[in-house]
Formats: sequence, C-alpha cells, structure tokens
Amino acid sequence: MQFRLEKRLEPSRLMLYATPIAAVLLTMVIGAVIFSLIGYDGIGAVREIFFTPLTNAFKWQDLGVKAAPLIIIGVGLSIAYRANVWNIGAEGQYVMGGLAATWVALSTYGMSGWWILPLMMLAGVIGGAAYAAIPALLKTRLGVNEILTSLMLTYASVQLVYYLVRAPWKDPMGMGFPQTRIFSEAARLPTIIPGTIVHMGVPIAVAVALIAWFVMSRSVFGYQMKVVGAAPHAARYGGFSENKTIWLAMLVSGGLAGMAGMLEVAGPFQRMVPGFPTNYGFTAIIVAFLGRLNPLGVIFAGIVMAITFVGGEVAQTSIGLSSSATGVFQAMMLFFLLAGDILVRYRIKRVAPAAEARA
Repeated sequence: MQFRLEKRLEPSRLMLYATPIAAVLLTMVIGAVIFSLIGYDGIGAVREIFFTPLTNAFKWQDLGVKAAPLIIIGVGLSIAYRANVWNIGAEGQYVMGGLAATWVALSTYGMSGWWILPLMMLAGVIGGAAYAAIPALLKTRLGVNEILTSLMLTYASVQLVYYLVRAPWKDPMGMGFPQTRIFSEAARLPTIIPGTIVHMGVPIAVAVALIAWFVMSRSVFGYQMKVVGAAPHAARYGGFSENKTIWLAMLVSGGLAGMAGMLEVAGPFQRMVPGFPTNYGFTAIIVAFLGRLNPLGVIFAGIVMAITFVGGEVAQTSIGLSSSATGVFQAMMLFFLLAGDILVRYRIKRVAPAAEARA
C-alpha cells in the first residue's frame, strides 16, 4: 500500500498548541535513549539539561539573561515569518547591532550621562535593520532568495568582528588579546537585582514581546503581516504591497536582532570580543516556531531554550557531556515540532497502488 498526505479542512486548535509541549517531551525521551546508546548517562543528561536549571535557584538568574536575547530576536523572526519572509540571518543582524553599539561605547569612552545607553540602543537597532535591508533590497529588486542572502551575510559579520577586535578596536592595554577595551560605566547595562547578573535587558525583552503581541493583534501592521503571509495574491486586492511588507518584515526583525546585540554587548560582555557571535540568532528560529509565531508564546519558548543553554553548561561539568549536546537537543526539538505541525495540518491517507487503481 502507498500513503500520501491529505490536508485537513481545519487543524485542531488544541493539538496546534499541544504540539510544542509534545515536542519538548519527545526530545527528552529520545535524547535520553540516544545518549545512553552512545555511552553517556542519558537520563542524567536530560535531568541536568532540562531540570537542574529550574531546581537550582542559583541558575535562575542565568535563565533570565540567556532568555532575553532569544525572546527579542524570536519576536522579530515571528513577525517576519508571519509575513512569509524567511529571515535566516538574524545572527548576523545581532552581531551588527552589537558592533554598532560598541562603536558608540568606544566613541563616548570616558564620558558619562544617561543618554549614552539610549544612543547605543538606537545604534544597535539601526545596525541590525541596515544589515537586514541588504537581503530585502536584493529580494524586492532582483528576486534573490532572502534565505540565502541573509544566511551568507551572517558569516561576513563574524569576519568583521574578528577584524575590528584584532586591528582598529583592539585594546592597547589588553596584553595582546583580540578584544576592545571594557566599556565605561555609563555604557554598561545596570543590574535590576542587586548581587545578581540580571540586567535591564530582561524586562526590556518581556516588554518587547508584549508590545509586539499588541501590535500584531490590534494594528493594521499586524493584519498586513498576516494577510500577506497567508494569501499574498488576495492581499494585493486589499491594497497591501508585497514588496513593502518584505521591507517592513526584514527591517523589524533585523532591528530587534540588533537590539538584542546591543543588550548583550552592554550587559554580559561589556566589551566586544571574538566570542560575541553565540548562535542566538539561529537558536531564535527554533524559539519563533516553538512559540507558534506568537510573541506571547515566544516568551515561553525563549525560557525553554534558555534552560537548554544553561543546562548544557551544567551537564558539561557534572557528567562530562560534550558542549555540542545542547545543539543536538535543540535540533531534535525543532524536528519534532515541525513533524508534529505536519501531522496537525495533514492526515496520512492510505491509497491503492497505481496498478490496482487501474484494475
């Protein structure tokens, strides 16, 4: 017998929102089995990666710091993906936002004033949006696929970081290390909880998600993103330009990625270093889909992915798990999520072979 996928008339709303939870649970089960088969403590790996960050109160502050950039970038990507604009290069836009903010911090080095951090924020947003404008221009003018251009530009941004921290921005007092000088006090994000590393970027991330939810559900902009993404041909009759939507989606997602870059360089890093590209932009793709392209869902998804980051670091020291294990769990989560989406929207139907059908 042969099988084919048949589209359901209306996907189950319950299953649509239950699929992300099922994807996380399946990741735990299958992950435990796989790592046990290759010689690790599979159950211990799942325990350390998914549960220790929640049960260890000292790790909660790490969760907030890790989740903040994932939430901000994930919100921007969810908006773009709603419009059927596939920005895969958020990592590069995140890096360019961090570089733009670093330029402001170095230019104002030694100065003080409340205006420095807002100026860095503005520079970060502009830097990320400007970098996202390149694939938007190529897409609307030349029809070049934005997936390829945005992805390839990521690697160019990483090389730019390497050049800047090794040459023009290199700290003269850094004992030869490829890094910039540490930012002035006015260019660093303040902590909001004394004695912890939880900085101002954490509440900003939650605020960004809430504002994005309101805009996407209550504004013409949100309606335009959804309509163009769902039915681009019909959207033209409603007066919505597909090219304009591509520009808006890319600029918003790139700008938010750049904002995340600014918060990271002014928060945890406090200087630009070669290790600044941390794959947040790529992980945020999983966050956007795990959150069902809904800004409120992205908050939950960002916390889940932050748990895997923090838990992965714990597992490296506690049970000797490889640093790449976190990526394996994240990849499985995305796989199960996308597979579940197919089953929610399509049913598997058994059909007779062509020979039997002709008979």
